[in-house]
Amino acid sequence: MDEISVANLDARIELAVFRTARGKAFLHRFPHMEPASADLMPAISWAQMERQLRSLAGPDFERASWELEVLKASARTGPAELFYRELLTLAWSLIDDTRAPAETEADMD
Repeated sequence: MDEISVANLDARIELAVFRTARGKAFLHRFPHMEPASADLMPAISWAQMERQLRSLAGPDFERASWELEVLKASARTGPAELFYRELLTLAWSLIDDTRAPAETEADMD
């Protein structure tokens, strides 16, 4: 392996260790709860979620698109509740940067 490949592998290992530790810390703070079927959230596709984030992001969608890819990766390996927390945080940051607080649902596109 050349130096770049080794550095890339080291970075990937470091990221995996970080994500694992972060997931464990999250589960320690928020232990897993098995939801009853009546408590489950409605199903939504990645395309629908992307469409809504695009609407919230406005001209800042490039950042939202990149962060959505990060969310997709974390959804496969991390706790579901942590995924939703990160999704809510992303949505909040997009709203905070692009919308006036007084906007109503009628103003949404």
